[in-house]
Amino acid sequence: MTNIKIDPNLFMKGKRRKPTICYPDGIKNEYSTLWGYYIEESNYYNIVGVNHAPEGLGGITPKCVGHFYPNRPTEVNDDLIYGYYEGDEVVFYDLSGTLCELEPVRLKMDIFSRNTGILESDIMLKKGAIILGCGSVGSLVALELARAGVGRFFLIDMDILGYHNICRHQCGIQDVGKYKTTAIKERILQINPTAQVITEHNRIQEVPLDKIAPFCNSDTIIVGCADNREGDLYADTILGKPYKMPFISIGCWERAFAGEIFYCLPEGMPAYSDFIDALGESSGRVNANTHLYMGEVGTFEPGISVDINFVTTIAIKMILDLLNRDNEHYTQRLIHNLSQYTLICNTNNPKIGGEMAEIFSYPLQVTTSIEVEYAQKEDERESKHEEMSQ
Repeated sequence: MTNIKIDPNLFMKGKRRKPTICYPDGIKNEYSTLWGYYIEESNYYNIVGVNHAPEGLGGITPKCVGHFYPNRPTEVNDDLIYGYYEGDEVVFYDLSGTLCELEPVRLKMDIFSRNTGILESDIMLKKGAIILGCGSVGSLVALELARAGVGRFFLIDMDILGYHNICRHQCGIQDVGKYKTTAIKERILQINPTAQVITEHNRIQEVPLDKIAPFCNSDTIIVGCADNREGDLYADTILGKPYKMPFISIGCWERAFAGEIFYCLPEGMPAYSDFIDALGESSGRVNANTHLYMGEVGTFEPGISVDINFVTTIAIKMILDLLNRDNEHYTQRLIHNLSQYTLICNTNNPKIGGEMAEIFSYPLQVTTSIEVEYAQKEDERESKHEEMSQ
């Protein structure tokens, strides 16, 4: 039997993929400018805007690639592509006169079609997230929630993205110099151009209440991903409880050898203030390097992206559970199996985590037994102190 060797480069020489047009389904039968991207190597046209280029997408700016006409045009000038209706059917041609293959896209249905049966798009698009801190943790939270279909975001962070952030952040070199909130907003809109994204370059304590209050409701969750506990305490106390919003706080320990997640519902369980009270004033953060948020201590090393992301991903699953807590068609994933305060271990090797790493029995351990109690009121503390002194 003769072995036949085929050079794919010679075999495909001179051949190209048939031009393909991805365009908004239901395009109107009228003269329109088509904005989008042409990917030459695949001969693919991605139309992302009709009559105007979408703003805030980030990355490469969409270009005018052609026009849509009410009738078959006699002259198309320099259009890369042109389209029109033949009867009730849309047709597109490229500049060479080749009939294009069509991929009409229904934005909401097509973007979130793979979530069907797991997350309900119509419900998720009404959900919101107030994200405190848009660094390595907050950026991952925001983009994963956008992919899950969350349709409303209020991003709060006062920092600018630098080169030193890139190895842990969801954004890249083209975003250096932008506010982190702006960079994340652009990434969210690249996933879902219809999302509502509000940004605030400030600390949560300095965001005017009249600006954030209209965003707050029981379909919204507050996610603490910032550099300190004070902001989380303020958010849960001033916003979470009054507006009936669940709250979750995510933090990493030294070099991200481990991390912590705390959550609370607006009613019926200890609040973040109870949690802080249980920790005490110092909580051992400086001396023991425990309960650390990234940036709180000058010598703190935040760890590598994969370790930070492991902790954060578990929190994101919990966030989806919390957002769907009243949805009878949603199957809860983690909330019923984890405690209110959960520790996640990346490694229990003391060479990375120091002595604190030894509190974990094995790598990738997720605790399920830590309980948070309600804080004692001042008169209860005095009564207990008197009993102990007698």
